[in-house]
Amino acid sequence: MSSGGRTNWWKVGGFGVLLFLAAYGLVALESGEINKENERRTTYSAAAGGYKALYLWLHDLNLPVKRWERTLNDLSAEASVLVMVEPELGPSKGEVETLKEWVAKGGTFVLIGRQPNLFWLDMGFELQPVFGMQHLQDEKEPLRFQEGPYTRGVKTINYNGHPGLSSSRPQGIVHLRIGGGGLLMVLDEGKGRVIGLSDPSLFSNEFLRDGDHARLALNLLLAHRGNGELLIDEYHHGYGRATSVLEHLLTSRALVPLLQGVLILLVLWVGKGRRFGPPRPLLQEERSSSLEYVRAMAQLYQRARVRVLALKAVVRWIEEEAKRILVHRERNLQNKLLTARRQLEMPDTTEKELLYLSRGLYLALEQARKKATRSA
Repeated sequence: MSSGGRTNWWKVGGFGVLLFLAAYGLVALESGEINKENERRTTYSAAAGGYKALYLWLHDLNLPVKRWERTLNDLSAEASVLVMVEPELGPSKGEVETLKEWVAKGGTFVLIGRQPNLFWLDMGFELQPVFGMQHLQDEKEPLRFQEGPYTRGVKTINYNGHPGLSSSRPQGIVHLRIGGGGLLMVLDEGKGRVIGLSDPSLFSNEFLRDGDHARLALNLLLAHRGNGELLIDEYHHGYGRATSVLEHLLTSRALVPLLQGVLILLVLWVGKGRRFGPPRPLLQEERSSSLEYVRAMAQLYQRARVRVLALKAVVRWIEEEAKRILVHRERNLQNKLLTARRQLEMPDTTEKELLYLSRGLYLALEQARKKATRSA
């Protein structure tokens, strides 16, 4: 096999590999996005793990519930309860301090999630991970309740594994406990409090109606609401958050296909800019001089009878236009066309004759058009 053929085979093979990798990446990305969307604890998600059912249910109860899509630095003074479920983004500068001040003045911050983040740490909670054997042991343990407004009317909780909640602060009280790990814990801060729940699946679309999960949700959200608003944080899920173009690109599902496209374009650019084979001489364009062009035009005017060519063009257009509007059988127009065809056979046609013939043809066509319109 020649070197040129071998090179072509390498190019085709490389392009096929790139296409395979691109297709594989798209499939993997799509499956990953589906799983991620299913686990997003946002009120916009109707997937099994979302919180849309809870949000719509609270609306049906005529409660003043709103989605909060702004920074916590702008936290509304009219709000009495703020709910944050498994935040995907960490706190911005000054948000934690603002949140603590708001809680100390009497607000209630409900933090729900199983993944460690800065909000758990800054609010004084500790999450103890639960491993496989420990989870099996906890399933056999009964659910223990601490009497209070948060557990009123709650008898059954269908938990699905959760990290144990604890705190080094003495004011922390565990209201629900399974085995050795706290499920529901409350920390008093000034005039307010922080409520932690370590199993976000309890209030999800899939499990909200199981057991007494709905009763527990109302207890947590309404025990200290008073006459204030109930806010559900969406800002830390990315909604309403002002991000840079680069940050949006890095978190977008289009990142992998974009990188693959850039790679393919780079390969094609390298292949286009590289010479595969011996060099070829540059094409030399042969151009005629301007004197040759002028001489050719003069000969065309003298030998081809330019006036006759112009008359031929007029006759051809009149015939086509007459057929298009179905007046080509009109007698006067036929006579004019016959006269013009005879003139084409004359050796010399003056400009005056050409003008009269053309004007006569146009007038005959217009008269035929008007006659056809009146007869219709």
